[in-house]
Amino acid sequence: MRRAFKKHLAALAPPVLFLALSGYFLWNAVHGQGGLIDQRRDAVLLSQAQQKYAVIDTQRLEWETRIGDLSGKSVTQDTLDGQARRVLNLADPADLVVDLSARN
Repeated sequence: MRRAFKKHLAALAPPVLFLALSGYFLWNAVHGQGGLIDQRRDAVLLSQAQQKYAVIDTQRLEWETRIGDLSGKSVTQDTLDGQARRVLNLADPADLVVDLSARN
């Protein structure tokens, strides 16, 4: 009887070992580091980070445009000077001023 028991035990050992090893790897594939659960969480975090990046990149482009408009390369000095005088309601001493309200 002991021999028969050892024989059956020896026959069951490889399948049980295989199932235990398969279960271990399956559990790690789902729950382990880099498993399916981690990949889903990382995908959500990546999506959120991409959305934040898109918002920040849009703001960066707006600021680059504003700063570019302030430089002397994009606006001629005469245009800038004329706009400043118009806003401040000032005239250069060398300008010729014609009063249009007195024509009538």
